[in-house]
Amino acid sequence: MKINQIIRRESGLPAVFTRGQLAAIAVGAVISYGVVSGSAFPLTVAGPAAVLSYAAAALIALLLMRCLSDMTAAHPTPGGFASYAEAFLGHRTGFVVRAAYVVSVVTIVGTEIAMLERVLAWWMPQVPPSLVVIALLAGLNLLHLAGARVFAWVEFALSAVKGLALLALIVIACVYAFNAAPPTVDGARTASATILAGMTGPQVWQAFTIATMGFIGLEVMSIAGAETRVPARVPARGLGRSMRRAAWWVVVLVVAGVAASAWFQWHEPVAPNLTPFVQLLELAKLPGAQLAFTVLMAVTVVSVLNCQIYGGSRMVFSMARAGQAPAVLGRAGKLRAPVTVVVGAAMLVYAAHLVFPGVVYVAASSMAITSLLAIWMVIFLAYIRFQQLGGEARGAKGAWRGIVGVVVMMAIAVSTLQIDAFAPALFYGIPLWLLLSLAALLLRNKTGNSHPDNLGGKRKNMKGLVEI
Repeated sequence: MKINQIIRRESGLPAVFTRGQLAAIAVGAVISYGVVSGSAFPLTVAGPAAVLSYAAAALIALLLMRCLSDMTAAHPTPGGFASYAEAFLGHRTGFVVRAAYVVSVVTIVGTEIAMLERVLAWWMPQVPPSLVVIALLAGLNLLHLAGARVFAWVEFALSAVKGLALLALIVIACVYAFNAAPPTVDGARTASATILAGMTGPQVWQAFTIATMGFIGLEVMSIAGAETRVPARVPARGLGRSMRRAAWWVVVLVVAGVAASAWFQWHEPVAPNLTPFVQLLELAKLPGAQLAFTVLMAVTVVSVLNCQIYGGSRMVFSMARAGQAPAVLGRAGKLRAPVTVVVGAAMLVYAAHLVFPGVVYVAASSMAITSLLAIWMVIFLAYIRFQQLGGEARGAKGAWRGIVGVVVMMAIAVSTLQIDAFAPALFYGIPLWLLLSLAALLLRNKTGNSHPDNLGGKRKNMKGLVEI
């Protein structure tokens, strides 16, 4: 199906986000607990050289965003990257990408919400943490039922809190490291020689693989782009520039956080039971530091899950409009049904996690990692085709970006077998994609609802064009 037909099929959602809120969604989706705690895992794998790995991973993330921003600026649609996969790689590929993304969102939300159990137990020791977690998921459901505007403003506030907090942690870490040993030319030479002497190719590559996974979430901007207001005075490519600018802010913030954490750990070994920035706050002896970091952890997790629920609900909406899910899930407006489906499924995953915590967490995280890495590769493939079909005035000259991205993502996927923490990823993820591919083969070539209001014969519901 041609992309213009898909855009008409998925039309009906109002453009309510500002470009600032679009950037907040990017920050919300990417800045995770691992980043705000000091990125201990990749630094453990590769030491200070992990900073180089993160810088290289940032380039891949920016390359992905260049590809996505070009396609989104030309063809904004709620299905985002999945709709581009359908348009440029075939309807079956579109189905697999949509279904895999929804599965990823549901499993991430259902398992990562468990991170809050410790925080909630500390705040409310008399109440079972599981009940509070369920109530929190229900609260997020109600938030999204209130509409996209409410979601955007809440996410803007959450992202502002964790973004400013991360900046503060970066400054404190740099001040501590500077006071511990003011930088000198000789010190810089010694540090460089020590880092290079202890740096090995496999370690750096493993850290690069982990770092690339840390930028997963940026793809949600292609979904949010369809609901972003672009002033009339701004050219059509203004949306693409806004997406790229937001991506730059995110990658700079992440790399700066990793660099500050590495500099701090260079002078202060971190205790095994602490994360780098937690130990930093303890050394700084700031009043209320423990409470502040606990609140930051809760805000960070809720922010990430909030953005995941948003992306998942829009993808369910896109599936319904494509005829790949019940038509009731494709009604425009506040998307109550898709949101409830995503949150309800996440609650089921969380319930399973309570019964079989180890098995469910490993399986769920493995399927999510494999699916999202594969989705990034599909985005690069779709971009190659987009360029070949004349996506830009200069023809297919930009196709090299997609080719480079595909090669790197394939190498990263294979590399997960060499990282103990991610070794099960392909073991669980490949069967999921094979199952979805089999379902796609059995899928009829449906065009879905050709008009946004065609959800029940010829009856039209104009409320779908305006957010209530």
